[in-house]
Amino acid sequence: MTIHAYYGDISHLKNEQKMFDDLLTQLKLHWGNSEDWIYLFYNTMWSGQEIDVIAFTKEAIVVIDLKNYSGNLVGSENGEWLINGELEVQGGSQINPFVQIRKNRFAVLEWFKSAELFTDQNLGFISGCIILNELSSTQMDLSHSVRKWFYVTDIANSVDTLSRLHTKGISLASDDILYLVNKLKLKEYSWNQGAAPRVRNLIQSDDRDTQSDNSRDQSFAPIKYTLHDQMEKKFKGVLAPYLFFYGTVIICLAFAFHIANGMKVGGIFYLFGLFFGR
Repeated sequence: MTIHAYYGDISHLKNEQKMFDDLLTQLKLHWGNSEDWIYLFYNTMWSGQEIDVIAFTKEAIVVIDLKNYSGNLVGSENGEWLINGELEVQGGSQINPFVQIRKNRFAVLEWFKSAELFTDQNLGFISGCIILNELSSTQMDLSHSVRKWFYVTDIANSVDTLSRLHTKGISLASDDILYLVNKLKLKEYSWNQGAAPRVRNLIQSDDRDTQSDNSRDQSFAPIKYTLHDQMEKKFKGVLAPYLFFYGTVIICLAFAFHIANGMKVGGIFYLFGLFFGR
């Protein structure tokens, strides 16, 4: 199996630990028999911040926070996040989970800088992800710059999110992660691998700005597509008048050239013959 889990401290929160077990079971759907690998560190400390989960793949580092909530989610970068319009999704000591994950992401980045590790990696593109228990729908008000690195999903759809993250500038080897395991003095984590994975559900979103592809190396594709559409519409609007204008000019020039050749032969009488007939 190419899914590897380690822990720094077993959480006293049984619901959180069960969520982590469920997450590992779900990730087996993709990484259980894959040549790709994923390492997950559970309950580890980074620059004084306790991180629920941090995931490493060949092309991504993802700071994850687990939230044991289910239902319809509404949230934004600022202000509270609500489940079913009334239950607030806690963000630790922060105002909401986005602010919490942003702080944790920065703590991980600072840890790598202080330890002088992964200096050849583009750590500015560390991703962040909130994984809830089960979502029926999401309505997230997030800026385009935030969408480049921040994701919201649930257990059932976690494979889709994590397996499609490919960050430009990050290229890791399995030995790199094992070095971290030893440096952080982590222990191997065991879970019930016989549990059945959840059925993937379709999260409906009212957010009109959601990207269809979470792949980081394609994060600018929607922008390119939009610009292409704009240019196409622009050309459609201006191309017809230009074609008409240049077509008219060409016809006039051809007519003038024809007259000039005729006058060389017949002189002024050619013009009379042309306009009044012979």
